[in-house]
This record gives sequence, structure tokens and C-alpha cells, in this order.
Amino acid sequence: MSQRRAAGLVLTGALCYGVLAAFVKIGYSHGLASGTISGAQFVVGTILLWGVAIWKRRYIRKPSLTAMLKLVALGTLMGVTGSLYTACMQIVPVSVAVVLLFQFVWIGVLYEWLFQRVIPDRRSLLSVSVSMIGAICAAGVLDGQLAQLSLLGVVLGIGSAFSHAGTLYASGKVATEVSPWLRGPLMATGALLLVLLLFPPVSIVTEVTWNGFWLLALAIGLLGMLVPTLCFMFGAPRISTGLATLLGSVQLPVSVLLAWLAFAEPISVLQWMGVGFILAGIAVSQWKRASGAHEQL
Repeated sequence: MSQRRAAGLVLTGALCYGVLAAFVKIGYSHGLASGTISGAQFVVGTILLWGVAIWKRRYIRKPSLTAMLKLVALGTLMGVTGSLYTACMQIVPVSVAVVLLFQFVWIGVLYEWLFQRVIPDRRSLLSVSVSMIGAICAAGVLDGQLAQLSLLGVVLGIGSAFSHAGTLYASGKVATEVSPWLRGPLMATGALLLVLLLFPPVSIVTEVTWNGFWLLALAIGLLGMLVPTLCFMFGAPRISTGLATLLGSVQLPVSVLLAWLAFAEPISVLQWMGVGFILAGIAVSQWKRASGAHEQL
């Protein structure tokens, strides 16, 4: 697989996460609790991923038990991210929650520096800086009043950013010999086990009073687990962590645009400028990769 196609897969996964926020918002509007939404996402997503793995079993070589356990353990980071982010959106405005999650952009570069000794060059720092400025503007943080923000909500959002960056980093480093068709279900299983420990299945089911719950569960299972997990499993190992995190920043402008189109939420000029900054940050990161490939030729 070419790096261009791998980057496209990571970008597709980020697009799914951008759309996911809207469905979570729908769930909250119908009185669902954060545990119910997280539980539905991981239960449905894990079932779908194992269904795909069974369908593709002819392409899967049996991995070692050690590799399988590593991937299940790594999957708990996915469960942490989903649980923290969903809980954060219940406490603070969705736009603020997205900004907090978006701290994974610089955290991912930090991980690459700490664990691989890859010192970010000026162009990488520029692309991260431009993307982060765009994230703050696009979410409308500068237009709102942040004095009343919940400290717990901020902690939950920052925690989701660290765990999400960790998932992106480790997914391209841990047990990479295992087929992506199997890596996804194993990681999803680890995430599901953690979520079920945090939110017992009985409480999840008994809180469901909305007739459209299972349709919503299918949507968030697809957008929050199946499609992005497979995209990241196939794409992330073939590109750098820094590029993966920067491509992931497309999630925010998608969330903003969807809020405008689907929920008729007003978007200020500052927010549109933020979207432009994020796209510019992605362009800078892509230009770096393209210029590097040109120099090798």
C-alpha cells in the first residue's frame, strides 16, 4: 500500500469521528446517559469488527497468544478515549470537548519525540501550530464565555486527548505482524471489556427508553468503531505518527460543517477561518512528505 493511500485511510477514519460527534449529540438530546452511549458504541462496534474478521478469515494467519494479548491490552486505550470523550461532551459544550480532544495533535508529536527520539523540525512545528490555532478558532472558543467551564470536563477532555494520541502512536508499533483484519477486533475487545467494567451491561440496557436507540447504536458503532478502526489499522502503520495526528485534525472542521448543515448552528467568520487554518496545517504536513519523496528521487 502506498503512503498516499495509507494517508487517505487515516483521513477517512478522522472523517468518521467528525460525524460521530453529531450522533452523540442526538443521543444526549433523547436523554441517554454517557455510559449508555459508550456501551452501545463498543458493543455494536466490536460485533461488527468480529463479523468482518470472520468474513476475511482466509486472509488471516493465526497470531501468537502474546501478540493477541498485547492488542487486547492496547485496545483499552480506545475504551478510555471513548468513555472520557463521551463523558466530556455531557459536561461541557460539544465544541469545547472537540477542542480538548484536539490536543492530541501536539501530544502525538510529543510521543514521537519522547519514545522515538524524533525531534520535530520547523515545518512539523509550523503545521502543528497552524492546526491548533485553527482548532481553537473553528470550535468557536474565542467567541464564547469560558469562565464557567467545568474543571472535571476539562480534565476528561485532556485525558481523552492523551489516550487517543497513545492509540494512534501504539497502533502503528504494537504487534504489527498481525493482520489488520484481526488487529481491529482484538483491540475493540479490549476496549469493550474496559467499558463494560466501567458501565455494567444491565445499567446500559435498562436506561434505554428511546425507540430509535438501536438505530443510533448501529450508526455510532459504524462511525465510532468499525470504519475508523479498520482505516487506522491499515493506514497508521504505514505513515508517521506526526502525519497521522495531523490528518486526524480534519475531524474538527467536519464537526463544524455538520453542525451548520444538520443542526443549523450559526458559524462565525472566525470559525470559518479556523477551518481554513486546519486545512492549511494539513497541507503543510503533506507538502513536507511530498518534498521529502521528491528529494529521494
